[in-house]
Amino acid sequence: MTDIELLEILKIGETVDVECKEGESKIPNSLWESYSAMANTNGGIIILGIKENKSKGTFEVQGVKNIDKRIQDFWNTINGSKANRNLLRDEDVQKLDIEGMDVLIINVPRANYKERPIYLNENLYKGTYKRNAEGDYKSTEDEVNAMIRDASEEGNDGVILEDYIVKDLDEDTIKKYRNRFSSREPDHPWNALDNEEFMEMLGGIKEDRRRKIKGVTVAGMLMFGKGLYIRDLFAKINFDFREEIDVNSNQRWSDRFTIDGTWENNLYNFYFTVINKLTTNVKVPFKLENLERKDDTLVHQAIREAFVNQIIHADFNIQGTLKIIKTKDSLEFTNPGSLKIDLESIFKGGNSKSRNPRIQKMFSLIGLGEGAGSGFPKILAAWNEQSWRTPELKEEINLSQVSLKLWMISMLPEECLESLKGIFGKAFNSFNKDEVLILATAYLEGSVNNARIQLMMDKHSYDITGILHDLVEKETLVVDGYGKGKVYYLNHEYNSAIKEANESSLSEDEIKMIDYIKENGSINNQQSRDKLGFGKDKNVSLFNSLIKKGKIKKEGSSSSTRYVLN
Repeated sequence: MTDIELLEILKIGETVDVECKEGESKIPNSLWESYSAMANTNGGIIILGIKENKSKGTFEVQGVKNIDKRIQDFWNTINGSKANRNLLRDEDVQKLDIEGMDVLIINVPRANYKERPIYLNENLYKGTYKRNAEGDYKSTEDEVNAMIRDASEEGNDGVILEDYIVKDLDEDTIKKYRNRFSSREPDHPWNALDNEEFMEMLGGIKEDRRRKIKGVTVAGMLMFGKGLYIRDLFAKINFDFREEIDVNSNQRWSDRFTIDGTWENNLYNFYFTVINKLTTNVKVPFKLENLERKDDTLVHQAIREAFVNQIIHADFNIQGTLKIIKTKDSLEFTNPGSLKIDLESIFKGGNSKSRNPRIQKMFSLIGLGEGAGSGFPKILAAWNEQSWRTPELKEEINLSQVSLKLWMISMLPEECLESLKGIFGKAFNSFNKDEVLILATAYLEGSVNNARIQLMMDKHSYDITGILHDLVEKETLVVDGYGKGKVYYLNHEYNSAIKEANESSLSEDEIKMIDYIKENGSINNQQSRDKLGFGKDKNVSLFNSLIKKGKIKKEGSSSSTRYVLN
């Protein structure tokens, strides 16, 4: 991190993944809570030597005294018994000189599912923290237990449900599954087995010889069980599909399929009833293959993949709903639980970590669900082929749920761009492509936040926060919320005529900077200091002001950042 980047962060303030602390003369105890919280959530940056002026809502550099001693104290503590695991490398702890004062920067990575929970003071249930829009909070016992379950490579669905046998499964559901299986694999030796043997080979029944027990597994019950037993064993979980097309205040859905006592509510029946409803009237044309109509497009395959993914990654041990909402322009899949791996790894693919591997196997044996982590890239490829908006995958920590929204509308619809031009007038032409994408997302989706833009841009979260902050300064976005977890809305009241009049005037220093760029083609922070005599804070102020006025634009990042005429 450079000094300019740090000053930008301080100007923006704390976010979900940035925490500023004082620590002038010692390592504050609250640092360790942030370490645990960030490691158990999505990682982040802790900055030591920063004081918050609460009356002004600003952050100021205070500095860390005897910083080398503080760094040594930090390593001694984290390698001792303070935390159960040290995730940091040497390069994750950095000291930086800001205006003659030392600042300590600690980059905390997200712990992988096998490393969580990260806890403090050798106290698993009282020393585990997570992070949300409000900051660090102590994890509940259920959250800690969920992390412990997720750390097992065995998954969650292999537990034997003692006293439940093959007769407690729904025979009709097993018959439907076996028909699909034999149709796909007519010569498979499992076709000759009876139902109990078949279920055992499938992972739906399991024997533990050490404990001398044999019974239906969680996977077997959820996939094939009778609804009565599923409702009894998994009372916290609900299945719910809603179609919300042509609805009004008196009618909240146009079609619904949920647990109501009229069907055996297992996963197999839920999937095959709902998948037909999801793929009906999908807004994608059929294709011709060898002069024959092919209705099963990449989009149809992607929808099936999204549905199976929702099921195999759900945590059926916690309160929640396996929910799907279909609207005219989107499909949204929500499941209880958290993401076992980070968003970047999910988008890249090749690293599938199913929470329910036996259920995943059951689906794959009848041709549903991709293996080896290729499922999500397949969804992205189908959506890219249609030039639709990037799917929105988000983890909602407060609700302990994950949702995937598949937008069936263009990334930048022409009518959206025309509406933005109408709102911002001539100022629209000064926006760069990243700013246009953010404004269009806020317009189409109603709001935008840092996490959503991370899925659409190849940028670090604090770079995105900087862009969002600039758009707020230009008064094109309106921010709601304090510090962490801000939500941004489009400013529909933007008055372009007044803006253009205000932005026409430049200060003497701004004119100096513009003249330098005209003569030399560009300017960077060092050149502005050496050639124009401006200090760091002055540079940041001038660069932001000229960008806001549409006179210059920023190119590059970190040490290669430069500013050119717009």
